[in-house]
Amino acid sequence: MTEDESAVSTRFDHETVRSASRVAIAALALVGVLYLFTLLPGMDRLVPRTPVTFAAVATAVLSLAVAALLVYAAPRLASLARTSLHRAEATDHVETVAENAGGVVYWLVVLLAVLVTHAGSSAAITPVLGGLAWTYDAAFLLASLVPLVFLVTRLTVTVDPLSTIAADRIAGSPTDTDAPSGTDTDAPSETDTDAPSETDRDR
Repeated sequence: MTEDESAVSTRFDHETVRSASRVAIAALALVGVLYLFTLLPGMDRLVPRTPVTFAAVATAVLSLAVAALLVYAAPRLASLARTSLHRAEATDHVETVAENAGGVVYWLVVLLAVLVTHAGSSAAITPVLGGLAWTYDAAFLLASLVPLVFLVTRLTVTVDPLSTIAADRIAGSPTDTDAPSGTDTDAPSETDTDAPSETDRDR
């Protein structure tokens, strides 16, 4: 790798880590603000003409903000996972695992965003739905199945190359065990096949 390529890789990794860290810190800050917000006087009272409390509305809004941050961070975290596993001299199996690891991280974060939205918005939406509150869970169940299917798919295609890497590490590469030795004792030597013996020369 040249110096320019090394500098670009280092800068890319630094920017990716910085962006992902910023999102994580912002999400934690929002959670802290939400907790303090729910402690304010009167937050447990109902919003006029609704069965929803002010705290539930605040929780729903902040949960949507956290979910948006997670979706924003998903490709950056996936890229960070890929670059952390990437090696310049890596084999095809390692590259496949690195690529699939990025996909697993991406869809896992997206699934987490869906679950955060469901948990945070439940108290603000289900009271309004009344007897149809089950539709809220059903909608989020369908929404969560999309990233879950992609997540399972990525995990499935990672099993074979990951098992190959494990076998290479533990038992050694097949090219190492099947390689021919330096000398073959069973092969006839040149003197045995081509050179006539002294008895043949005397005949």
